[in-house]
Amino acid sequence: MIRVDVVKKDKHYHSMTVTGHAETGEPGYDLVCAGVSSIMVGALNAFDHFDPSVALTLNEEPCIKIKITKKSEITEMMFEFVLLQLKTVEASHAQAIEILEKEVKS
Repeated sequence: MIRVDVVKKDKHYHSMTVTGHAETGEPGYDLVCAGVSSIMVGALNAFDHFDPSVALTLNEEPCIKIKITKKSEITEMMFEFVLLQLKTVEASHAQAIEILEKEVKS
């Protein structure tokens, strides 16, 4: 299962970590994994282009992490846009992706 952990601090997005595999198809042919991967790689590219202060991680575990280091309206909107895309996948494939959101105090 793909797991998406979203953290908010003081009602603002702080980080998103995406891990795991959908396991809805053969490796290399898993459309849910491919969709989530495309969303996340596009997000990494967008954050890198529009707000290079955002801390980005991509490794082979697989693990993708986006951490907002400076609050800005554009960064908050981009983060919410990515989350909305992932929620759309979750609505259609709840057996393969789970999104967990939590609020933490500073």
